[in-house]
Amino acid sequence: MRDPEHAWSRRLTRVAHEPKRAAKWAKWFVAKQATTLGHELFVDGDREFASTAFVVGSARSGTTWVAEVLSAASDTRFIMEPFDERCSQFRGGMPDATYLAPDAQNERLGFFADKVFSGQLRSKWTDQYNHAHHPVRRVVKDVRTVALLGWLNARYPEMPVIYVLRHPFATAWSMASLGWGAHGDLLRPHGRLDHLEPHERTLVLRQAFLAEVTRWCVEQSRGLRHLTPATNVVYYESIVEHPSEAFSSMATYLSGRSRAWSGWQPDPTTFAKPSATSVRRAAPSDATQWVESWQGELAPDAVSEALTIVEEFGLSDLYDLGPTPKIAAGDLWMRSAP
Repeated sequence: MRDPEHAWSRRLTRVAHEPKRAAKWAKWFVAKQATTLGHELFVDGDREFASTAFVVGSARSGTTWVAEVLSAASDTRFIMEPFDERCSQFRGGMPDATYLAPDAQNERLGFFADKVFSGQLRSKWTDQYNHAHHPVRRVVKDVRTVALLGWLNARYPEMPVIYVLRHPFATAWSMASLGWGAHGDLLRPHGRLDHLEPHERTLVLRQAFLAEVTRWCVEQSRGLRHLTPATNVVYYESIVEHPSEAFSSMATYLSGRSRAWSGWQPDPTTFAKPSATSVRRAAPSDATQWVESWQGELAPDAVSEALTIVEEFGLSDLYDLGPTPKIAAGDLWMRSAP
C-alpha cells in the first residue's frame, strides 16, 4: 500500500521546484528565440545573381574561413552550404560527385539554385551564421558542388566565384581523422563500434584517407574541366601564408565583377579567427602548422598510394608530395583537362 504522506511529500517537493524549472525553461526559450531572430530576421531584397559571391571548394579546404572573412561586414549575408541534405528545402541534398556539363538541363536543380543565388532561400541551416539584417550583398559557401562548377558558371555568368583549392592529402587527412567522411561511423568517438583497437584504427584511418583523396580527385577533375578566367581560383596555402595579400586580391576581383561588392575591403582582424567549422580553438603560431598538418601523420606506403591516385586522375601537376601547389592559380584554366 502506498504511503499517502510520502506521496504528498513528493508532490510538494515537485511544486517547490516548479518556479526554478519554469525560469530555466524561459531563459532557454528566450535565448533560443534571440539566436534564431539574430540569424533569420533580415530583409534581402536584392535578387541580382551578381550580388552573390560564391565560395566553393572541397570539404576541409578553408571555404568556411574564406566565407566568414568575406561576410564579416554587417551588410553582408552569409548563406551556409545550401546543397547540404540538412537544408530542409532541398530534401536528400546533392550527391558529392554529381556532374553536369555546362549546357545540361536540370529543372529541379536549376529552380533551387536560382533561389539560393538570388537570396530567396531561407532556412535555419543556411542562415545559422548570418548576422546581417539589411544585407546589400551575399556570400554563398558550399562544399558539395565543386563538380557542378562548369554548369553553375554557365548558368550564372555574372556571379563572382571564388574556388578554393587545398592539398588533397591535407583535406583527406582532416576528414579521416575527424571521422567526417568515409568510414566515419567507425572512426567517430561514439561510432557503431564502441572502441577500435589501435591497430584497427590505423587500418581504418588509412582506408578512409585514401577514399577521401579519391573523392577530392573526382571533384577537382570535374571542377577544373570547364574552368574559365572569370573564376577566381585561390590556394588555401597561399591564403594562410599571405592572408592580407590574398584577401585584398579577392576584394579587387569581387569589386571588378559586381557593383554590390564595389568598395568592399576585408577586415584584417578576422584573418586569424578560427572559422565556425575549424577544429582549432586558436590560430596556429605559424602558417606551417596549417599547411603541413598532414605530414608525419601517415605511413609512407599510404602516402605513396595516395600520390598514385592523384597521378592517375591527372592532377599531379597541381600537388605532389610537397605541401604547396606546383602551378600558379591564375594558370589553372589553361591546363589540359584530365
